[in-house]
Amino acid sequence: MSDSKKLPGVIFVMIGPGGAGKNAIMKALMAGNPAIRQLATATTRKMRADEAQGREHLFVSKRRFEQMIAAGELLEHQEVTPGKYYGIPRASVAAGLAAGEIRIADIEVIGASILADAFADNVVQIFVTAPGATLTEQLAVLQERMRERDDAFTDIEQRLRRARELELPYQSRCDYVVVNDCLAAAIERTRAIIQRELAGRQLAGAPK
Repeated sequence: MSDSKKLPGVIFVMIGPGGAGKNAIMKALMAGNPAIRQLATATTRKMRADEAQGREHLFVSKRRFEQMIAAGELLEHQEVTPGKYYGIPRASVAAGLAAGEIRIADIEVIGASILADAFADNVVQIFVTAPGATLTEQLAVLQERMRERDDAFTDIEQRLRRARELELPYQSRCDYVVVNDCLAAAIERTRAIIQRELAGRQLAGAPK
């Protein structure tokens, strides 16, 4: 059942495999429109140097994460990679949508599906993928991108398997698909999608 009746806000969910460029697109969109802010999801992974508590994520211990699960504070939660847990705080999502906020988030496919079901009228799913005419070609591009940024070999193997089995098949369920064959062009394609959606919803932050 959807919880989104009469909530004025919107969440743009960026979905796609590792190496597709979701975070780079997100950062460019937020830099170009201060009305768009990141939805802070809960995670047990360590904070990175360019991150801040409560902005990209709510960084919590595994014990605190387990407490949040037990208390029903998370809309959903997943162990995305071994030992690293992510979850969507129910209260912050509902409060932001009720306040008419514009949020953007990089959420894995199971979480995105649950969020879209819970807030069907307020979630726009944008799938970001690599170029390629076949699945094999797309996976090869993703692999090369992950190698270029010096991802660990074991991480690359896990992410490619996840991309093949879970993430790439999910794009048919999304509202839009953006092929990141050129980052600048992919940013502009995604920006156009967001502007169109905001204009249709008559939200602040839409182009005049």
